[in-house]
Amino acid sequence: MLAMKLINEVLKDTTEQNDTLDIYIKDAPHSDTTPQEWVDNKTHLYVVVFHFTNVKNPYYAHSYYIDTVINSDNKGLCLNGSRWDYESISEETYERVKNFLRKFVLTNQLNIEHSKIKYIDERYIYSYGGRWIKNG
Repeated sequence: MLAMKLINEVLKDTTEQNDTLDIYIKDAPHSDTTPQEWVDNKTHLYVVVFHFTNVKNPYYAHSYYIDTVINSDNKGLCLNGSRWDYESISEETYERVKNFLRKFVLTNQLNIEHSKIKYIDERYIYSYGGRWIKNG
């Protein structure tokens, strides 16, 4: 696979429950069960990882295909809907994540399934601290 620009960037944010997150992009784990349509169309190649940094298990994370997140109209995201350990991100955080992914997709000219993404939402700008912040 080609070296992707921006794949080493990390977005730092928190859940609505105040758990700290490192949010980053990595190659998607494809196997012989991957739908042939995805392989043929070169979609679903990357996932966005929501890695929890202040929990006991240092490997605890949730991931989603970037194709799914970019095309979502959701207002926020449930990372874990467990009855005992509900974890979610707010609408503002979710917009930062989607903008982070748009930047990655556009910079690397990726094919995203059913994508209408042609822009980076300028309401969200990148700060020097490594975090997307709302502008205005």
